[in-house]
This record gives sequence, C-alpha cells and structure tokens, in this order.
Amino acid sequence: MILRIFRKIFFISFALIILIGCNSDSSTNPPDQNFPDYYPSGIGSTFKYSIVETDLIGNIIQSGTRNILYSGIFNFRGRDYLTQEDSLDFGSQSSINTFLFRKTETGIFYAIDTSQISFLIPDTLRQFVTLRDEMRLLFYPMTSGSSWSLYRITAVVQPGIEVKILDIIATFDGTEQIDLNFTSETVNVSAQKVKYTLELYSDIGSPPTMYTANMWFVENIGLVKFEGNQFIFELSGGGIVFEPSPDILTQELIEYEIE
Repeated sequence: MILRIFRKIFFISFALIILIGCNSDSSTNPPDQNFPDYYPSGIGSTFKYSIVETDLIGNIIQSGTRNILYSGIFNFRGRDYLTQEDSLDFGSQSSINTFLFRKTETGIFYAIDTSQISFLIPDTLRQFVTLRDEMRLLFYPMTSGSSWSLYRITAVVQPGIEVKILDIIATFDGTEQIDLNFTSETVNVSAQKVKYTLELYSDIGSPPTMYTANMWFVENIGLVKFEGNQFIFELSGGGIVFEPSPDILTQELIEYEIE
C-alpha cells in the first residue's frame, strides 16, 4: 500500500527523502529565458490533493489526501534548496516526509542521496558506476516531442562499453484541457502533460521491466494531477521508490494557495 511506499524511502539529513536524479544544472544548459512557470515555489505556498489507489480493474483499495507546504530554504551540498514538507493521510494512518528542490530557468531539480541507491547495482558492477546527485523533474522549455532523462544508472565496464541498469525517461506529451475539481468549484484549465517511463534492467541482454505514469502541470499553479503506476508515485514529489505493484494511483489537486 501507499504508506509502505513512504516507509521504504531512505534517509538523508533530518529525514530527507531519497530522490533519484539526473544531471544537475551546468554550463551546458541553454541561457536563462523567460519561460512559463509550471512550478511556483513561493515560501508558504500550500497544495492539497486527493489520492485514490485502485487495482487493475478499478476497485478502490484506499483513498486519502496529500498536503504539501513549501516551508523555507535549506543549504545542502553548497546549494540553496526549497524545503517541501509532504504529508499523506489515510485517516487512521499518516506519514510526513521532507523533500528538497530548486528551480532555474532550465528546469526543476530535486536533491538525492546517492549512498542509498547502490542496492540496485549488482556487486560485480558497483565499482564501474558513478551516481548523480540531482534529478530534473521538468526541463524547460517544454516543446513538442521533447524528452529528457531524469536519471540513468549505467556501468562503464570498459571504455566504450556500458551496461544499462536503470533509466527514467520523461517525454512532453503536449497540451490538454482538463477539469480541476476544487473543493469549491470545477475549473477547466490548459495543462502540460508529461509522461514518465521507468525501465529497470535485471539481466544483461534481457528487455527491461517498464512502469509508466503521467503528470499534468498548469502555469502559475504547478502539478495538478498524477496518474499511473505506484512504482513511480514519488516522482510527483521529486523522488522514486522501488516497490513494484500493479496498482494505479490517481492524485488530483483540490485546494491550493500560492504565495
């Protein structure tokens, strides 16, 4: 269940969530430009989502709410990150966690603790792997057909020869009109849809096991909807956990306040 997902996420300083990541922003990025803001991040901003978990035939397993607060600034590895307090409530059970993210004109980046990812890497390949310390949840500008790798684990066993272990790919799927069912009203908005695909390789030469999810982002609001396999549910908070399941999670924004 979803609460098991939160409990299995790893530890970094003051209980930060493990966030699997991609390259950090660097000098190879395009120059800063004034792109639409699909991830408002004012301190004090709050977001409330409804969450429903269903099986493959649509039976509801459990439902609850998720609350997010951008509470302040925290310096981690020499960079200033926004602190995202994230709570999940299913009535009799709840979980509270913390994420760190930063934003630039070229995307949204979440911090990770690479020391806890090594369990995915076979012992025989671990010495050949170098892990990255951030993921890029969004890449700006989002244009037709654009895609990027959030995170990729490969082992360079010798020059020119790589063994792929894990790959998380994001693809911009275009603009869609969707209804937001807020507590007080229903509003139709234009949303940017991004598809996330996780490929997990267990044997060299074998096809990967694949998991997918979609997220919808609205300008000057942020993430308004998540729908997909719970294996990558934590991407909607900037992270990921490794607990495969056929169950489907739907997360929809019902209240928000941008500061």
